[in-house]
Formats: sequence, C-alpha cells, structure tokens
Amino acid sequence: MDLLKLDWQSLAPTFAIAATDISNDTDFWQLQPRATAAIQHWLAQDGNLLVLKGEEQFADLQRLENYLLQHHFADQPLAVNGVHYQFHSASENEFPVMEMRPAQSMQDNFTQRYWVKSADYLDPQHLFGQILQLTNSDKIHLVPGLVHQLNGGILIVSVAQLLAQFDVWLRLLSLLQQQQFHWQLDNLLQRQPCVIPSMPLKLKLILVGSRDNIAELEAFQPDLYQLADYAELAAYSEVTTETQQQQWASYVRYLAEKEMQKQIDFAAITRLYQWLVRESEDRQLISNAPAQLLRILQGALTYQTNADTITADMIEHFYAQQCYQRDLLQQRSYQSVLAEQIYIATDGEEIGQINGLSVIEYPGVPYAFGEPSRISCLVQIGEGEIVDVDRKNELAGNIHSKGMMIAQSCLSNILQLPSQLPFSASLVFEQSYTEIDGDSASLAMLCVLVSALAELPLPQNIAITGAIDQFGLVHAVGGVNEKIEGFFAICQQRGLTGKQGVIIPAVVCSQLSLNRAVIDAVKAEQFHLWIVEDAAQALQILLQRDLVEMPDTQYQANNRPLNQLIMQNIEQKAETKPLLSRWFPWLNQHKK
Repeated sequence: MDLLKLDWQSLAPTFAIAATDISNDTDFWQLQPRATAAIQHWLAQDGNLLVLKGEEQFADLQRLENYLLQHHFADQPLAVNGVHYQFHSASENEFPVMEMRPAQSMQDNFTQRYWVKSADYLDPQHLFGQILQLTNSDKIHLVPGLVHQLNGGILIVSVAQLLAQFDVWLRLLSLLQQQQFHWQLDNLLQRQPCVIPSMPLKLKLILVGSRDNIAELEAFQPDLYQLADYAELAAYSEVTTETQQQQWASYVRYLAEKEMQKQIDFAAITRLYQWLVRESEDRQLISNAPAQLLRILQGALTYQTNADTITADMIEHFYAQQCYQRDLLQQRSYQSVLAEQIYIATDGEEIGQINGLSVIEYPGVPYAFGEPSRISCLVQIGEGEIVDVDRKNELAGNIHSKGMMIAQSCLSNILQLPSQLPFSASLVFEQSYTEIDGDSASLAMLCVLVSALAELPLPQNIAITGAIDQFGLVHAVGGVNEKIEGFFAICQQRGLTGKQGVIIPAVVCSQLSLNRAVIDAVKAEQFHLWIVEDAAQALQILLQRDLVEMPDTQYQANNRPLNQLIMQNIEQKAETKPLLSRWFPWLNQHKK
C-alpha cells in the first residue's frame, strides 16, 4: 500500500511563488474587500449604525479609525457642527439660565473636533460629558464629551465594553435615533439649578465585536439588525492562487517594514505561513490578524534584537520557545504513558485493540495537544447490543455516541447483516476518566470491531484517526497535526522502529503542517503516514486483507476477505451456543 503513503515533502506547506514576486505595498485593508465595500456603502446611504464583526483590541479599533481618516476624510476639513453654551448667573429676581445658540466658529465650546474617533474606554463622563457645579453655588459648567466632539462624525466602540456597561448602549441608541443630546446629571440626588437645552447632535456609530459578543448584544437588542447594517472583517485570507499568496506575503512584508522598520526574508514568510496553517487547519486560509502577526514577528526579534532582517531561524526559535514554555501538561501526560501508568502499546499485535488519537484540551490552558488513546472491543454471541461503555457511564458526549452508532450501522451495511445483529459487543476508551466527545474515533471503532469479530490482531505500532459515514467513507477530523505529533512523541521516546505510523483521512492533507522532527523521521523512513478514503483501505493497511470480496481476485485461506471470516466466526459461535446451553443451563436464564 505504498501508494497510500505520504512523502515527506507533503508534510508542510510551501508557497508556489518566488521571493521576487513579493512587494511591500499591501496593507490590512487590501485584504478586506467585503468590509471596505460595506463601509463605503454604509457611508453613502447615510446610515448611522454599523455592526462590524472583528477583533476588539484597541489597536484594531485604531486601525479602523486610521483607515476611515485616510480613505474617506483625508481631504475633508472639519465643519462648524455644534452649539455654544453660555451660562448666565441668577440676578436678584431671576433664575440662572443656560443659553444655547448654533456654533458660528470652531472656537465655540461644543463644536466638532474629529471626524472619527475610537473609544478606548466607555466611561459615561468621557463619552457624554459632565455637568460641573460649584459647592454652595448655582453656577454650573458644561464639559464636552466625545460624542460632542464627534458631532457629524463617527464613533467606534467595542461591543465587549458595551456589554459591560449596557446603560451606555441604551443612551447611545437613544442619541442615534433622536439625533438629539439630552443632558443628565451623574448624581440623581443632585439638584440641577437650571434647565439645560438639548442640543442637535448627528452621530454615526460603528460597533466592533466578536461573533459571540455580537450575538449577546442581539439577545439584549432583538431588533439590532433592523437598526444597523452588518459586515465582517475576514480573520483569514485565502491563499489558493499565486496572486493571493503574493498578496498575503506582501502584507506580511508591509507589516514588518511599516510597523516594525524591519526587513523579512522569503524563508521567514514561508515559515510563518507554516506556523499559521496549524491554527487555521487549512493551507488555503491563513490568519491576517495584525496583532497576531506582529506578536510573532516581534517575538522572533528577541533572539537577535539588533537584526535588520527577520529570518526563518528566528521564527523557528520563537516557535520552539513558545512550545517549550507552555507544554508542561503535555509532557506530564507523555511521561504517564512512558511510565505505563497509562498503557499504550507501540509495538506488537493485539486482537480487538487499537490506538486511536485524541486532542486534549484543559480549561484555562491556551493550547491543545495530541495524545494516543487505547480503544478496545470484546464481542460475544448475543442479542445485537453494542455497548458504548463511556457513553453508558456518561463519560462521552452525543457526537461520540453518534460516531459509535455510525460505525455499527456501517459494519452492518458492509456485511449485509440482519437488523438484529447476531452478536453483542462492548467498546471502551481504556483509562479515560474525563468526558470525551467528537466522531473522529469512529473509524478506529469500526476497525477494532472488525478485528474482534474476525479474530485478527491489529498492529499496535499504527495509530488511526478519522470519521466515517454509514457507507464507510472517511471524512475530515480536526487537530490532525497535534494527533500525529502526539503519537510520534511517544514512539520517538521509546525508539523509532521504522514500522510505526499514523493513518489519517485523505481529505486532511490540506491541514498538514508538521514539526521538523516528524518530517525528518518520515524522510528517513523511520515513521510513516498513510492516507485513506474509506474504511476498506484502512483495514487493508492494518490487517492486510480486503474488507469484502474483490472481483478478479483469488482468495486462499491466508487472505480470505474480512467479511467471510466474520460471518464464519459468527456461524461457528452460533452453533456452539446450543451445546453450551445444554451443559450450562444458566445460559438459558432470562434477565429479570
């Protein structure tokens, strides 16, 4: 089955472009055609509220602010928008008065100061101004807030901060709908000495938030999208074509040169691309988040602070350091396996046992890692019940249970068994003490079930991951890089034999971006990766037999297809059951 083996060149992605194809003139907004078109449309139709899905860090809000200033207000002078407030103290027979008149010049106290401004914090006094009053006096002074300085302009606000101060959102919404600003005392018990006229205030508002935060805001404000336009900042850029690759690489070079005053070579851009594929799990979708990219580039510079050029070695050193400083839990887990506190075999053969692959996540830990899991199966003649031990003990989720049921129905379909299965089985993730979920072990569960029914041993030096459907086709799973590296780490520390490896779905090849140790081992033929499209291919690799009879194939005793072996074993055990029942009457007792 060498045709199903991956070569080492396919284990990490590379660009199809050359270093000479890259410029330094692509900024973040050139990667956002949908969002920029939406903003332009929103401004043209004179809308006053835009919800923008995107990053909520203040640096990202400022990046949006700078874009609007450069592309929509660069040549537009500030208008004399606003009013002038003048306080008149009380005379002997009159009350104090706050007079308001339309602004006549930029020197008036409540006129526009900015076209666009992002709010770094949402203090009500910062946004809506203040009413100051001298102690034991009726004299008051009005302090303009950010909304007054943006009269006729655009305010950019983080949705997360709005959710923390929902009263601010209600007041902003009222302002947008009425186009009037009404003064309110911060202290409700304070007496206002005079009436303060409301001022006309035309404001546009852009809310920037994550999908979860926007959904939470919508829950509080069900008519949100009747009031607002919606657009998204793409968190990932497509790099399918050479033009797209060139654009993304040019953007990385732009960030390094414009925001860090550093050069970056082509090898470093390629290594950054390989790193980010692990996060996106797709070679055709790469993160374009400026904060994330700058964090990596700045981290790479810590190894050569005086360097003028960021190199691939610097990126690699930073990646290795990040792995080292955060993988304590991962190493503790692997030590448990190596000390056989958790039993995982990486050589030999066993009937009804296989190494599945899991991704482990801990709350509060910002990364996940791969770990092998021993899956076992026992079968006997019975009434067709297949017991998912983890599910029965409430240690498995619904998706895991769905995968197990699919494996059962897939086997019934392949073997053309009756609806009432002539055997019972139990499957379990051995030494698993926390909840598991997902269907990525359904291929492994099918293989271990076939092994137990056919009474053929499975190699323990091969681990497997993949989700199957009822027809035996193998579908994609997540975390494939971490899963492969998790099993490889155990094999490497025990000693590579040249026979160990992992079976993965063929469709996840676009996710692969493995570390250098795995690539070197595959290159040296000390470790192997196989890709499969259906369960039959996986079982051919594991058991060296066809799943069902193939046309134009002669079968002998040593290569009979698996379905024949399974049916033969089922028939033999069914024949022995009456005999056993005669000698052991308790077999006939019915369950109470």
